[in-house]
Amino acid sequence: MRRFGADDRGTLQPMLLATQAGAKAQAVAPGEVRFANGMRQLGEVVIVHHADNLQSVYALCERTLVSVGQQVKTGDALCDVGQSSASQRYDLLFDLRQGGKPIDPRQVLR
Repeated sequence: MRRFGADDRGTLQPMLLATQAGAKAQAVAPGEVRFANGMRQLGEVVIVHHADNLQSVYALCERTLVSVGQQVKTGDALCDVGQSSASQRYDLLFDLRQGGKPIDPRQVLR
């Protein structure tokens, strides 16, 4: 739905991925769950810490499937993707950070 990059106002935006009913966000790499809880305006959020100070962020979830401290493998289900009440779509907000700074996931993921 939206690529990583600056919006019309120059604000850096994470990827917004279209999914379907019943979709689950999956870990992009092995790591440790550092956050699995709700955040205002982002729904349920899962943050996984990976090697090389890399973090992946999965937001707009309806329900988390992991807990803080849990080790995950690539492909493990992290959360059920939620449905937006405004758009009636199932979207996943995906962000990748290196040392806390947002980076373009296309630079890392293949």
